[in-house]
Amino acid sequence: MAAANLAERGFDAFEGIELGLMPSARPGALLRQAREAIGASLIDVSRHTRITVSHLESIERGDYDGFHARVYAVGFARSYARFVGIAEQTIATAVSAEYVQARPGQPVHHWA
Repeated sequence: MAAANLAERGFDAFEGIELGLMPSARPGALLRQAREAIGASLIDVSRHTRITVSHLESIERGDYDGFHARVYAVGFARSYARFVGIAEQTIATAVSAEYVQARPGQPVHHWA
C-alpha cells in the first residue's frame, strides 16, 4: 500500500484486512507482522503516529531501555496497534508485562 494512499485514508485504511497473525508471538513481533501484512513501513507508522522510528524499532524488538517510563512504551505500542488495526488493549497489556520483565528495577505505576 503506497504511503500516499495511507495518508489519505488514515487509520481506517486497514479495516477488514485479514492479517493472519500468530497470537503466541511477542507484542513487538505481532506489531511488525501486522505492519508488514498491510504493506506499511516503519516510516509510514512514524508519520501517522508521530512516534520516532527508533522507538517503533525498539517496540518491535522488545527493547525498552530507551523509554523513560513504562507509560511511554505502552502508549506508543497502543498507537502502533491502532494504526495497524490490531487490538490495542491486548498489545498494551502484553507490552506492559514485557516492560516490567525487561526492567525489573523500575517503579511500577498502576495507571500505565
